[in-house]
Amino acid sequence: MAQIMYGKPVADQIEQWVLSEVRHLRSTHNIVPRLDIVLVGRSPASERYVAKKIESCQRLGMSGHLHTFDDSISASSLRDEVRRISDDPQAHGILIQLPLPGHIEEPPHGLNKFDVFDAMRGEQDVDGVSRYTVPELYRAQADAILHLPATALAVRRMMAFYGIETEGRVAVVVGRNDITAKPIHHMLGGRMCNATAIWLHRFTRKSDHNNFMRSADIIVTSVGSQHYQITADMVKKDTVVIDVATRVGPDGKLHGDADFDRVKEIASAITPVPKGVGPVTVAALMENVVRAAQFSAGLRKPGYDFSVPLAADSAVHQTRS
Repeated sequence: MAQIMYGKPVADQIEQWVLSEVRHLRSTHNIVPRLDIVLVGRSPASERYVAKKIESCQRLGMSGHLHTFDDSISASSLRDEVRRISDDPQAHGILIQLPLPGHIEEPPHGLNKFDVFDAMRGEQDVDGVSRYTVPELYRAQADAILHLPATALAVRRMMAFYGIETEGRVAVVVGRNDITAKPIHHMLGGRMCNATAIWLHRFTRKSDHNNFMRSADIIVTSVGSQHYQITADMVKKDTVVIDVATRVGPDGKLHGDADFDRVKEIASAITPVPKGVGPVTVAALMENVVRAAQFSAGLRKPGYDFSVPLAADSAVHQTRS
């Protein structure tokens, strides 16, 4: 039977660090970390996620500001709005809620979502999606990264907490999302984890998909579709399964990509859905908001150090030469 890797103890650990750093910023520098969220359209799922993020900010002594726009807004107008928010000295972290409308996500020509992402400064980019944050992850320069995307950061924190070894392991990443699978793939295959990273997506042939899955020591999956499921016969004995996906099933409950009840009989460790990676992702976002506030005050250098407990990390330590 697999070890169940619950997210709550990891999220609690991150939130304790956040509370400590927020108190320090308030008492010593009169700074209240602030997250500005850009929401386009009226997707119930996106509105639910945004509300959870703002509630977390407020609960942890920070500020959350929501900027809503009609889904007919053009890419150029949205870019200008993000630039305006970025110019506000009180805006420490900026998050653009995804997905965006199709004419901004994947237009046939002209400006697109990446131009919108690039309208904010790297220090503010708490989702790690702009041209100012992505290169260091691609180059595997852990000591130079401004913000590791929250889901990748959550996965890395969970692996550290539960003692999941990655070096020399075969890690299969399923999905192609800009803020989940892509950064997780680069993180696992780069110097932060030193795994052999294999990337599967909807264009991977079924036979290759199954063969790669059965070779995996670690599976990180983030598809979230009713048409995709990781079944027990795809998983070799003692594989670690980290399920980032969420979808609402016909039973009205949240499900991940893995057939949890059967896969847990084979895996050595597995995250549940819900109560797995989700709460850690929100906590990791809060960690990045604090980092953004520290950057704005000149209290932090770039980089993450996963060789030490998070509790040992502070702005004071980061600014020492």
